[in-house]
Amino acid sequence: MIISCSAEQKVLEIPCEGTAIIAGYWSPKLGLNSQPGLVKWKEGKVSSLNPVNESEPLDDNILHWGSYYLQPGWLDAHVHLALDSIDFYQCLKNWENPELIEEKVQGFLKDYLKLGIVAVRDGGDLPGFSWLARNRVQKDSWLGPKVISVREAINRKGMYGRFLGRGFDGIADWQEGTRDFYNQGLDQLKVIVTGLIRFDKYQVVGPTQWTANELREIVETAHQRGILVMAHASGEEGISVAIAAGVDSIEHGYYMTSKHLEQMKRQSIAWVPTVAPIGNILKYPTDRYSRQEVDTLKRILESQMTKIYEAYQLNIRIGVGTDAGAYLVPHGKSLFDEMDWLVQAGIPRLEVYARATQENARILGRQDLGMLDIGTVINSLQLVKQDFY
Repeated sequence: MIISCSAEQKVLEIPCEGTAIIAGYWSPKLGLNSQPGLVKWKEGKVSSLNPVNESEPLDDNILHWGSYYLQPGWLDAHVHLALDSIDFYQCLKNWENPELIEEKVQGFLKDYLKLGIVAVRDGGDLPGFSWLARNRVQKDSWLGPKVISVREAINRKGMYGRFLGRGFDGIADWQEGTRDFYNQGLDQLKVIVTGLIRFDKYQVVGPTQWTANELREIVETAHQRGILVMAHASGEEGISVAIAAGVDSIEHGYYMTSKHLEQMKRQSIAWVPTVAPIGNILKYPTDRYSRQEVDTLKRILESQMTKIYEAYQLNIRIGVGTDAGAYLVPHGKSLFDEMDWLVQAGIPRLEVYARATQENARILGRQDLGMLDIGTVINSLQLVKQDFY
């Protein structure tokens, strides 16, 4: 079996049963412990986590991780494995060459593990590359983090999202195809509620695709099957529709309002604000965007950061998702950009780490992840540098 060593950006082979010396550990539940300790695991699961006993002789086979802290592996709550973060249109053209895409996806998956990211939630692609990756990792034929996949998104035909799903003509078309859609398999349901935000015009968002009643009907088909629903939504109207429909998480949520946050708190809806697709354009400037677009992006970023801090103060559920695959949002390392953006928004760093582990596990519907405790699967953890905190 393996454990991610993000401290060295590599993956370590370890036995299914063993003992290791660690410099300390951190988890949302246990807090930060800076005392040397011994972690033991049996049948791939943590069996004890105790301080080092100076009088107790150490096993000759003990692993020496004394330069590392042990903590839960990171989770990225929003990625697109089938996109390369470089050239969207060329990438879609490359989808015609499945072998090329599969090779790239395998590389992305290995990068995630090397950086301590042990699970990702993929927002879908029409050809099903992310679903393929999910199954290959599950069968151990590909090395990578666990992939929670929506397989394909639900959008209205002819509107935004054609690369994410087949599209439905309307609610009647959805009703007719519901059973077949679910029978193909999926881990979560993703609904496209609105189009994209405009970079050249502040507060302009692509049109809302469903009424609240239509979306509520779609959401209920998932909830009846015990499936969580993530909603791509921005703008006052689109976010309002998503909340009214009872989705489980709002993805992106640009132009979120205080009223939206109050409603989300009442309904325990999570927000995955994906700052990196906007912030990284400003953080890593190119000549791709005009001065007007850059100015608009600055306004959007400021607005998003302000609302994130307000959400934090209201104790709204905040997830950490990058939208990796989007331009300048590379797979793996952009999670650290996203966490830095949340820190800049005003959330204390350890609180951000808690959201990138424990809260993200809840959003992914995998509460066996994002934790460090007795019984935790050892390969869902990671080793970080002593000075990481």
